[in-house]
Amino acid sequence: LAFYCTRFTVAGDGLDANVILRGKRAVDARITEIDKAGKEAAQIELASVPMLQLVQESMARGIRYLPVDLKKSEAHAFVPEDNAIRLPFSSLPGLGENAAASIVAARQLEPFFSVEDLQIRAGLNKSVMEVLRGAGVFKGIQETDQLSMF
Repeated sequence: LAFYCTRFTVAGDGLDANVILRGKRAVDARITEIDKAGKEAAQIELASVPMLQLVQESMARGIRYLPVDLKKSEAHAFVPEDNAIRLPFSSLPGLGENAAASIVAARQLEPFFSVEDLQIRAGLNKSVMEVLRGAGVFKGIQETDQLSMF
């Protein structure tokens, strides 16, 4: 577990949380898709194949992957948690290193009270917010700080 966390943290650029969380078949399919594309595949896709193969290997060894979590995920580090690997913010396609670091830095100051609070304190744009929303990161958090009387 520690080996995979370290390896992915050091050289896991291009790993896609959306693919990994769909399981071994999705990882297999992604590798096949990149292989079929051959020279037409983007350089980052070709570079991700060895890492995806390591994901396959880890899954064959029974290692599970936990989704990106607003309270637990790190910006870039793949972290061991409950005999599984917690995916970092940077593993979400469309969420860059700066946005990931901003989320973690703002979280360290105090917990987020709402989606709106996160966006303001971390300085995130709408497209990053949609990436987070699409990944289910906002489950269990209110949209705004406003209280409803109803």
